[in-house]
Amino acid sequence: MRILIVGAGIGGMTLAALLRQRGQQATLVERAPDFEHAGYMLGLWPLGSRVLHGLSLYERFAADSMECTDYEVRDNHGELVKHWSMGPISDRFGPNLSCTRPQLIHLLHQSLGDADLRFSTSLASLQQQGEEVTATFSTGEQETFDLVVGADGLHSCVRQMVFGDQPYYHTGWGGWVWYADLASAPAGTFIEHWGTGRFVGGYPTRDGVGIFAGAPTGDEREKPGPGRRQRIREQFAGMGQLVDAWLDDLPDDNASMFYWKLSDVRSAEWTRGRVVLLGDAAAGFLPTAGIGASMAMESAAVLADELARTDIRFVEHALALYVKRRKHRVESIQDDSRHLARTMFLKSSTLSHIRNLATKFYSLEQLAGSIAKAFDQPI
Repeated sequence: MRILIVGAGIGGMTLAALLRQRGQQATLVERAPDFEHAGYMLGLWPLGSRVLHGLSLYERFAADSMECTDYEVRDNHGELVKHWSMGPISDRFGPNLSCTRPQLIHLLHQSLGDADLRFSTSLASLQQQGEEVTATFSTGEQETFDLVVGADGLHSCVRQMVFGDQPYYHTGWGGWVWYADLASAPAGTFIEHWGTGRFVGGYPTRDGVGIFAGAPTGDEREKPGPGRRQRIREQFAGMGQLVDAWLDDLPDDNASMFYWKLSDVRSAEWTRGRVVLLGDAAAGFLPTAGIGASMAMESAAVLADELARTDIRFVEHALALYVKRRKHRVESIQDDSRHLARTMFLKSSTLSHIRNLATKFYSLEQLAGSIAKAFDQPI
């Protein structure tokens, strides 16, 4: 089967690795020139790490990651609202492992051997005819495939070409991302400050504490360049000693710094003919639940499973089964990540106070909703 995977992110690389394990080589195209800027911190729940077990990559991944043993929510001034132990989940299903996205990407890349991976290559057009799909690339080359997988992220060109515009969900918030000294936060503890009109989270990795500092968009503090560092410090001042320490590690004004607008997308359709969507291209995730990478890896495992049970003639049926196995589960968990965003990101001091009082009585399972239930459900 001639398979093209558009996008060499976590979903696309996981699918390619699983196909290779089954003796099937896929062609991957990636618009970036390399993996040098492959992203920031991420958490991998057991939902995703189970897939690494199947690829015999789990031990290597765990050795480079940090286990999250505790989760804390603090208020606008740094006072503790709620502490949860991750023990009940990790003891039963496995740990939540915190890493950087480049670590996971490089690990998956190493598992592909001499796979046909083409950097600096994007998709120019797709043409389906009968049981074949002809792809034209930005390089001018044209090739024909039996299956095209769109794993090209939140702003997927495959999704746009095949399914047209799909609805985005905008939180109206965004924030800066940087790394702070690892000693600035307790080891193995995710700490989030749910403020009023502001939010700061710290997520330890082996490379340092990944920081996300967010607020409603449409403010001059979003602007890069001169004065950026001071504007960010003023925005998040008074949130406690931990945040003060993280702000001390803000990059200088002239340094490159990523600003993340918090939006997701949901495609009404995932497959048409011999084109199928995977990961964020099908249903993107807000970072609020730290579940996007795990969902992409699960979807890759299911798609590889269905493709292993068919041949070229019945690809479309295999894709339909993939959608039946994945779409409801993914969208339910996407709904939970949106609900968490509405809980975490509040501008009203009154609503923030009520939220903090209610949070004191929540279990982690209640907070996570469908995510917690997903640990005990087959894929």
